[in-house]
Amino acid sequence: MNYFKIYIALLFFFISMNHAVGQDSLNSATVEQKSYQLYKDKNWSELITFGNKAIRIGFDYYYLQLRIGIAYFERKNYSLAEAYFRNALAFNTEDELSLEYLYYCYLYNGRNEDARLLSKTFNPSLADKIGTSQKSAVDFIIIEGGTKITDSSTYYNKIQNGKTNYFNPATYIQVGLNHHVKNRVSFFHAVTYFGQETSINKVKQYQYFLKASIPIKRNFLISSSFHYVKINVASEFTTTKVDTLYPPGVPPGSQPPPGAPPFKTETTTTSNTTNSATDNFVGSINVQKTLKKFVFGIGTTVSSLNKVTQYNHNGFLAYYLLGNSKLVLGCLGYIHTTNNYKTTNAAINPFVYIQPVNKLSLKLSYYYNSKNNVVEENGYLVNNSPDITTSKYSALINLNISKQVGLYALYQLENKFEGVQSFNYRYNVIVAGIKVIP
Repeated sequence: MNYFKIYIALLFFFISMNHAVGQDSLNSATVEQKSYQLYKDKNWSELITFGNKAIRIGFDYYYLQLRIGIAYFERKNYSLAEAYFRNALAFNTEDELSLEYLYYCYLYNGRNEDARLLSKTFNPSLADKIGTSQKSAVDFIIIEGGTKITDSSTYYNKIQNGKTNYFNPATYIQVGLNHHVKNRVSFFHAVTYFGQETSINKVKQYQYFLKASIPIKRNFLISSSFHYVKINVASEFTTTKVDTLYPPGVPPGSQPPPGAPPFKTETTTTSNTTNSATDNFVGSINVQKTLKKFVFGIGTTVSSLNKVTQYNHNGFLAYYLLGNSKLVLGCLGYIHTTNNYKTTNAAINPFVYIQPVNKLSLKLSYYYNSKNNVVEENGYLVNNSPDITTSKYSALINLNISKQVGLYALYQLENKFEGVQSFNYRYNVIVAGIKVIP
């Protein structure tokens, strides 16, 4: 037992000696000298390794944090660089270089709201240098349009006892605008028209969407949205009535004498059109948190569509593999109910975002739903069709042709189930748009 105590004491002695030797081999002067030389040589990998080692053993100061941040930034790992620039600012809150780097970390990772909020702290010279003092209050304007076409235009209509043109191509148009107020709150407005004719009705849908986003401390982002949907439905029913014209003095219901021609008939066709309009509403709130390479989000959406109330809770996770927007993996999940939680249903939407070059990006996603349509993306995408979307494949491509103009196109293959006649069909959804930055 005494030998064991001696062994433990010697073990702790050698560990403490090794730690002391490690500290003795580094001092403030050697850390500063070596980290500065690595910075001058642009040896970013070794600077990151050496700098983090020095911080772990107690050498933590402004220039070391700044240099490690620049090393990560030069390697385009903006997610990890961000923390070091914030640490540098803890030593010097007014340091323009750290503020500038941190601003671009946010901007290059698509965190525009955080970048605008940070710009509130810029002094006039830094604001003029970056250009934030001259930025328009309007962030961007979008105009997009498209259609959705079924894979086959003819289905057997049990009501009419024959094949009909069940779904005609739809028409979709949207105009949107994003602006900010005092670099603190951003607002996105969108006005939408959707129209489609089927064999049983004509639908015209008018929508207005408003979303407010507010960045707060510790990399949190709170957003809330309101969506108004006005649906006009016109249904036309045609009835045909055949009356027999009996000769004078012949009682109704009589048959013509043998060999005589049949009594004359009169056919009357009447068309009746019914119109209905409903006001529908969607509200949503969402909280998002950025933590290094991860983005987490949770939210709740409440919708009242076609007199049906749906409660929809969602969770979001995205992982920036390279610390930037070159490659992002993510997933959206939904839990929803239309009967006050007597039963709940689920939907899932994984995606991958790829940016092979600076001006081109591609987002691929898959959506699977168990039952009842879901209002997606925090109240933005309203699917109020009576037919269930069981799954869909999506591809969105963006091309920035200049700093002010970008083009984008969306293709979706949407699998649907028609509940009245119980058949499956597919939609080919095609949307194209232009984005202008003033």
